[in-house]
Amino acid sequence: MLNVERLGVVLNPKDKYHAKFNAGMVREGNRVHMLYRWAEAESSKCPPDGISPISYVHDFIAYAELDTNGKLIKDYDKPLIAPFNEWSKAGCQDPRIIIFEGMFYIFFTSWDLSCARVGVARTKDFKNIERLGIIPTVQFDKDAFILPERIRGKIVYIHRINSEIQIDYFDSFDKMFDRRFWANYSKRMHEKVVIRSEFPWENKKVGGSVPPIRTESGWLFIYHGVADDRVPFCYRTGAALLDLKNPSKVIARLPYPLLEPQTDYEIYGHVNNVVFPQGAFINNGWIYISYGGADRVVAMARVKYDELLSELEKNVV
Repeated sequence: MLNVERLGVVLNPKDKYHAKFNAGMVREGNRVHMLYRWAEAESSKCPPDGISPISYVHDFIAYAELDTNGKLIKDYDKPLIAPFNEWSKAGCQDPRIIIFEGMFYIFFTSWDLSCARVGVARTKDFKNIERLGIIPTVQFDKDAFILPERIRGKIVYIHRINSEIQIDYFDSFDKMFDRRFWANYSKRMHEKVVIRSEFPWENKKVGGSVPPIRTESGWLFIYHGVADDRVPFCYRTGAALLDLKNPSKVIARLPYPLLEPQTDYEIYGHVNNVVFPQGAFINNGWIYISYGGADRVVAMARVKYDELLSELEKNVV
């Protein structure tokens, strides 16, 4: 079993009615950019049991800066990406960051109370944001991002509709936003599945978490699995390797979770029993992973890079 070291909470909300959680991050030189979900409970009411659903009156994406040891430098604590159209009126959530062709691309969940879709933006400085649009799927589409490089000239889009993880390939972002591609997608969705639930700790569903990291062994893919063994459920973290030349092929996968709720800040919060990873970077032989704890805080953990790859290579599929 791998030794995963918890580094504790990085971002805390100011009180029980607020939340800072589900943070993506990316390293640039000696600093780390972090985008996180900032939320305020409607009418300042939160469920006391961590089970009931929460409606947020404010739900947007904010920016923070860390050092390469995962320590907070500054929390800017203000909207960077906020609701901007009818498809995002209920919130912009759960950002992932990818360095792609010289820009920082941001993939986030756009929520209108009836359907979750994927929003896409980009920036050079995390000050000026260019919104590219919202991917026009008719189904719930979440947990989305792209690979940091093209494969055979294609943009590789990883996302989750229903309970499985799909991969699609596009010539351009314009093609990704084309309604014609997504028409009748449900009829061919099964052909796009790369990861589905296989183990008891992910028996309800799986979803992508951290944009894959290129390694000598394959694309390191950190994902999440949901099981029904706790109340109301339990979110855990899994790891797999995707083939470098054909990322639709899984070449290795851990049969056990990399991380699961154990501490108070992971077990008790706005939604109990949740570790929800979204970002990672490498520093001095460690992989640092940011994750949401119980839908309330941003926490950090790390695992030895070589040890994780070695363990995955023992679990070839």
